[in-house]
Amino acid sequence: INPLAAICAVQMMLDHLGEGEAAERVERAVMRVCERDIRSLSAGKMGKSTTEVGDLVVKYIREG
Repeated sequence: INPLAAICAVQMMLDHLGEGEAAERVERAVMRVCERDIRSLSAGKMGKSTTEVGDLVVKYIREG
């Protein structure tokens, strides 16, 4: 399963709540994962598990 849609929903919620900096960090992290770490956005074709994708997003958020 592709967790990126749920993570992007959190990004939009943060932006809506006025947490623009946090929203930007989440968005940048998702973009990095898409550019560097996964083969496809199609479910089952990402080359990573749901947990691995989530962990990568967290890693990139922490790195800034």
